[in-house]
Amino acid sequence: MKNKKLFLIILSLFVLTVSLNAQNEIPAYRAPGYKGSVSVTDMGLLWNGVETSQGYMLNDRIYLGGGAGMLIGAVGKVAYAGRVFADVQSYWFPHKSTLTSGIRVGYLRNFSGETDNLEADITVGWSWGLASGHGLSVNAGLCAVFPAGISYVAINLPHVSLAPVLSVAFEF
Repeated sequence: MKNKKLFLIILSLFVLTVSLNAQNEIPAYRAPGYKGSVSVTDMGLLWNGVETSQGYMLNDRIYLGGGAGMLIGAVGKVAYAGRVFADVQSYWFPHKSTLTSGIRVGYLRNFSGETDNLEADITVGWSWGLASGHGLSVNAGLCAVFPAGISYVAINLPHVSLAPVLSVAFEF
């Protein structure tokens, strides 16, 4: 039963992707100029949150911006964290539906534990252009968290935490 559901989901996404690529226009949200997004994010299956990124499309394939978000975690007790970041996204193909990749570098503050961290996310995903001129994207990747104030030696990084990242975003 699980395999059947997974197959139907993959088939549906494939059909949606093919139909959107048949209309080979670049959606309005990828035109040069202002662009924004609002996303729901999961980090490490423990932290869930909402974030936004606002910035500029340099051309129809490269986005440069910055953002902020709030995360809530349930590790024994409820914890809260905030993050601010610089964001670079690349749209690989000149189609409504395309492969994406991105890098985010920023600052993560755990308000519950009063800890400061530097972070870097690397993601790969897919973006679908919608009929409204907006977009929907799904991204997965890896987040590296570095506690601030610690000197790092290139060979020995015992304090670095790695976590999977999954996000779903509405792009405008």
